[in-house]
Amino acid sequence: MRRVVKFAGIGLAAGLIVLQFFQPEKNMEPVDPAEDLLMLTSPPAHVTGLIETACYDCHSNQTIYPWYSRISPVSWFMQKHIQEGKEELNASDYGSMDQADKIGFLVDFCEVVDAGTMPLVSYSLIHKEAQLSQEDKEAICNWSEEEALKVMRE
Repeated sequence: MRRVVKFAGIGLAAGLIVLQFFQPEKNMEPVDPAEDLLMLTSPPAHVTGLIETACYDCHSNQTIYPWYSRISPVSWFMQKHIQEGKEELNASDYGSMDQADKIGFLVDFCEVVDAGTMPLVSYSLIHKEAQLSQEDKEAICNWSEEEALKVMRE
């Protein structure tokens, strides 16, 4: 029995080592300032900081990868979350959206932040700086609602 456990452990360790050679593609597409949400809308500095810290890693082409992102299978888990996040809302594509999509983006942005469903709990646990207080949520929602009204007037 001990031999089986020993060989299983060695096999698992070897598998994890081999897995390190297969990393997902990084989310490092070029950023066009003419398309980026924060560049186009110029929110107050406090709100800009909140959005960059709590949202941009998964909802833009500007992911900042921590050291543990180079370890499989964590790297695959992160890549899946980033891909799903960008499919839902990608702040790096804001400028190419039509008026209705921009308004929807801004309304959805406020709704998920206000409901506490974003940032994800798994992200906030590791990134304490991404945890949003009620005041932070209100600041983001106030800005996004004002911005949605500006877009409506365009």
